[in-house]
Amino acid sequence: MPTATDPVTAPVTTAVSCRGLGKTYPGSRGRTVEALRDIDLDIAEGEFVCIVGASGCGKSTLLRLVAGFEPVTAGSLTVRGRPVRAPGPDRGVVFQDYGLFPWLTVAGNIGYGPRQRGVSRTETRRVVERYLELVQLGKFADRFPHQLSGGMQQRVAIARVLANDPAVLLMDEPFGALDSLTREKLQLSLLQIWQQVRSTVLFITHSVEEAVLLADRVVVMSGGPNHGVPGHVAEISSIDLPQPRDVTSPEFNQMKRHLLDVVHREVAAGAAET
Repeated sequence: MPTATDPVTAPVTTAVSCRGLGKTYPGSRGRTVEALRDIDLDIAEGEFVCIVGASGCGKSTLLRLVAGFEPVTAGSLTVRGRPVRAPGPDRGVVFQDYGLFPWLTVAGNIGYGPRQRGVSRTETRRVVERYLELVQLGKFADRFPHQLSGGMQQRVAIARVLANDPAVLLMDEPFGALDSLTREKLQLSLLQIWQQVRSTVLFITHSVEEAVLLADRVVVMSGGPNHGVPGHVAEISSIDLPQPRDVTSPEFNQMKRHLLDVVHREVAAGAAET
């Protein structure tokens, strides 16, 4: 059975590092499909990075590689100095579809990971209480997932992952299925939680506005097999705006327009090549 990572060979100064990262899948009739090519990206400890881009550009593929769900086929990928070989407890993943255990209560879902790791009942209870407070669901500890709204279920999903104390939090369109008002509330909740736990966050989204609202840096990806070229990084922009951010401010909208222009330019370039 493969291990999640190899031994540390250098001091940990970067949470995630990709160098010439590529991913190729087998295709039909002996052909291959190159999903990603030459991804160079460093994410610092405690940094919040969002990835945006058109559908099919490889955003989720990149996240799955970092999670260890799929093997890298070119280049290198390390998490906290260790080459990624398989999933590991240093990385937690939050999906769009919650993935809660319906037979467990809110507290049971949050405490599942610590219990599986053999953490004592007393310490598990302490961890559960901490994250119930962080996601503001203390009054719902004994409820089951079907008794919660979609937004509340996603808060439980986030708390369940954080209860395992991952160094890197991977989020794949976690708010994509929610209505706009719930999404706005959860964006603010996520920022408040992140400012307390300071995990490194890699967040996939189709929304440029959401990326500018949340991120320290935004990575724009382009291409993808459907566009005739492998997915690649088109631009990386720092968001030098203080938190909390005002989505109506001129500075916010200037950055939003710039990133939208980049996305639209890359989409048009890809269409011209196909």
